Amino acid sequence: MVQGHYESLNRKNDERMNAIPYCDTGEVFEADTIANVWKREDKEWLKRTQSDRSGYEYPRLGESPYINMTDDFRMEKKVICQDIFWSCDGTSFVSVHNDFGIRQYLVPEESNTDKLNRNLLLPFTRFFRNQSIVSCAIDPFYTLYNENSDRLAGDRIVVGGKNFPLQLYSLMDGQCILSYDTMNKINGEYETVYSVKIDVESRVYTGSCRNKVAIYDKSRRDAVWMNQSTKKASKGRQSIISCFEEQPMGGQALSRGSLLCGSYANEMFQVDCRHQRLERLNYTRTVAGGIVQILTSDNGRYVYVVRRNSDAISIYDRRNLQHELNVLRLPFRIHHNSAKLKAYIDTAYGLSMGTPQGTILNWGRDLVEFGGVPSHNSVDDPLITSIPPESEWRTNLSSTIPATVVKNCPGDPELFALSHGGTISLCRFGG
Repeated sequence: MVQGHYESLNRKNDERMNAIPYCDTGEVFEADTIANVWKREDKEWLKRTQSDRSGYEYPRLGESPYINMTDDFRMEKKVICQDIFWSCDGTSFVSVHNDFGIRQYLVPEESNTDKLNRNLLLPFTRFFRNQSIVSCAIDPFYTLYNENSDRLAGDRIVVGGKNFPLQLYSLMDGQCILSYDTMNKINGEYETVYSVKIDVESRVYTGSCRNKVAIYDKSRRDAVWMNQSTKKASKGRQSIISCFEEQPMGGQALSRGSLLCGSYANEMFQVDCRHQRLERLNYTRTVAGGIVQILTSDNGRYVYVVRRNSDAISIYDRRNLQHELNVLRLPFRIHHNSAKLKAYIDTAYGLSMGTPQGTILNWGRDLVEFGGVPSHNSVDDPLITSIPPESEWRTNLSSTIPATVVKNCPGDPELFALSHGGTISLCRFGG
């Protein structure tokens, strides 16, 4: 009976949920090399700004320090989007690409023109790091239109890389505002920050090797709290804090006390600066290659864990993280060396995740908020142990390019940003 319910729901939602792009970055990121991507982007930006008759003086796009180094082998690869971050008011978003670039886009107005002739999405600002971006996080109050002078400026991004300290940048001009002390006091080298998060109280959480977690005040260089787990990872596992708990965008931006983090050794820890050490809450003996995401339902009761080398997303009751409650079944395996497909929870549509075929899988809000059990089920219904997607959304994009990042706009959840390869599209359900 339960399987029949999902099959009928799939058919219903497949008809209703076509996600049609109305603007995208065009052919800019389809160039074969990084240098050609920059040339295309600069050419289109110049054409756009020179034809604008409003008299507005657009900020010039920043240039990469490698713009003239055509013989650098790193310039030969294709550009891929690593992540997307929406502003809290939904009027802009930030992309991070593997050309070391951080771009800020304004959300353009939608037009009723032919969807085959999409509007071209170009960056409002752009700046570059001089090395690859290992981790990054946006201020949760980020907006281009920050009128709250009582807070620190919200147009901030923290960026971690190898052999560099964690650094805080302005999204508007790309200037480094602050470098945090991430140096290892024993060997004198900067520790790589593999995961980072800024919370609503302006605390910066970092995760690094040997399961080390540090907490910084956003405006101060030195850590206010630091600890690392004393337990060693099992053979073949990496004791690296790989991710911090992600709360739904568009929900109430409230602090929920302690924060969860995960490791590549399949461990979950609780971070609480009121205590002296990390507390390990879960260790899963599995062939999966480590935790890469921890997502929380909007009500905060359920935790969704994404692992590498796995074909399922594990569901836990936050009050009992030792016991797997249910799993969301994926029609593919998240491989270690494949495109990094990111799952996402929002307050309107539940949990969504792109696929290697360019479509989007979805488990609805009601199911997600009840830990994988549909709200209409009675307590006597059998336990659902492996839940297929409730719907699969088509995007009219190439089926040969994975849909890696899917994130709904917090101010308008029917609008979402989608990355496929390096290209970014803004899509709306039903067109």
